[in-house]
Amino acid sequence: MSDEQGSADERAVGDPVGGDFAGLLAKRPRRGWLTGGLEAPLGGLSVAWRRRLGSGVVAGVGLLLVGIPVYHLFSHGAAIESLLGDLLPLSFGATLMMTGAWLRWWNDDDTAPMVTAFWVLVGLVGAGLVALYVLIMHVGHGHVVQSPWFLAYDIAATGAVAGLLISRYDLRARTRHRRLSERERQFRAVFEGTLDALVVTDDRGRYVAANPAAADLFGLERSELIGKRVVDFTPEDVDVDEQWSAFLDEGSQRGEIELRRPDGEIRTVAFAATANVLPGRHLSALRDVTERTRREQELGEERARVEFLNRLLRHNILNGMNLVLAKLDVLAEDVPDGRREDVDMARHRSEEIVDLVQTARRLASDVTEASAERAIPVGDPLSAAIGTVRETYPRATVEWSPPDRPLRVRADDMLETVFDHLLTNAVEHNDTESVHVTVDVEADAETVTVRFADDGVGIPAERREQLFDGGGFSHGRDWGGFGLSIVDVLVDRYGGCVRTTENEPHGVVFHVELPRAAD
Repeated sequence: MSDEQGSADERAVGDPVGGDFAGLLAKRPRRGWLTGGLEAPLGGLSVAWRRRLGSGVVAGVGLLLVGIPVYHLFSHGAAIESLLGDLLPLSFGATLMMTGAWLRWWNDDDTAPMVTAFWVLVGLVGAGLVALYVLIMHVGHGHVVQSPWFLAYDIAATGAVAGLLISRYDLRARTRHRRLSERERQFRAVFEGTLDALVVTDDRGRYVAANPAAADLFGLERSELIGKRVVDFTPEDVDVDEQWSAFLDEGSQRGEIELRRPDGEIRTVAFAATANVLPGRHLSALRDVTERTRREQELGEERARVEFLNRLLRHNILNGMNLVLAKLDVLAEDVPDGRREDVDMARHRSEEIVDLVQTARRLASDVTEASAERAIPVGDPLSAAIGTVRETYPRATVEWSPPDRPLRVRADDMLETVFDHLLTNAVEHNDTESVHVTVDVEADAETVTVRFADDGVGIPAERREQLFDGGGFSHGRDWGGFGLSIVDVLVDRYGGCVRTTENEPHGVVFHVELPRAAD
């Protein structure tokens, strides 16, 4: 790398905050117009007066260029042939008159009238003075000039049109400058305001620009960060030179790196780097993903524990309970009729344990596998759950009427478990001889609500508020049942909610609100 380039880098590094991002990514636009000095003296004029004054001057010059030969024609009886000789300057004058009218009524650039008027006057006066100087010189040397004033008129008309053309260039330069200024403001706003850290480095890996987010990420003031090198913030076991060379050769890189802050803290950073956004300037966007990485690691460990629990439930508890059920079937054949009820009760409780273990396994599988959530008709799992409860608890009366049309919700196969636990809870936790449960379904444009109203002993108001507080399995209460916790977790996963109200004259109503799917 040459000394000359090094000196240029030194100047860039010398920027105390490195904030001139636009100056690094694009050439700073110079003063983009020739008539910039007009802004100060004309700044007090309103836009309307600028239009009137500018367009009037341009049209007036055009009228002057047209009027002189016409006046000469009518005043001195000049021949039509003479007038035809001035056809070109006459066309120049007509062009200026039309330009003046356009600037007054149809132009949408408020600066164009004054800029055009300035250059037309400069061209007219400048060319006229040049013509006068030439005539004086010719006459002074004894030359005879035919129609000297018309010669000066022709030259001045040409100068006025030349000024009109120069004004077009000046206005285009103004437009380019305005666009470049807007781009600079946009670059600066993005660079300074983005939440991601942005840094610009030179070919030697030195930081020459950084935004406030980068200063926060690196743990330094921007003035301290500028001038430091990439190697200053990487762990010692990383071959920075090799990775830097590979980056320059490839032109871009993405990935994650470890960033060592001056206070010794190590942060995990995701980066996207692009080489040579300008020659010798390389842009990198950095994002701190330390917390995300930590959470992913913790989630991986949690999934491993859940998978172990899943295998434990499957191989130990579930297999053991299946053996118990098989033995109960064999034992039932030899049990006296008077004790058969005990065997049936043992079998029923064993089957409940099996169902509970299978539910726990499915919940554990949801942690380690992708959810199979889809649009399903709410009536299907509800009918199945009601049928199961009617068969299991003959003393309970479950009354419901299926909806007139299929109502689809966003859920999965575990939705039947939700309904089953709510119905079972209504039947089992009531001391009355018979329990009556009414089930109904309502829907609006966004949700489907399933209500379970029982006439049992009810739930105290203070406990109803805590049943579905979003705590899932983490609540600390010693009442409410594991089944309702499963309901809370599953419905929350579907994006719905569960709430309870008091039933009249006694009992409780469970309201299960589920997100409605498209029919």
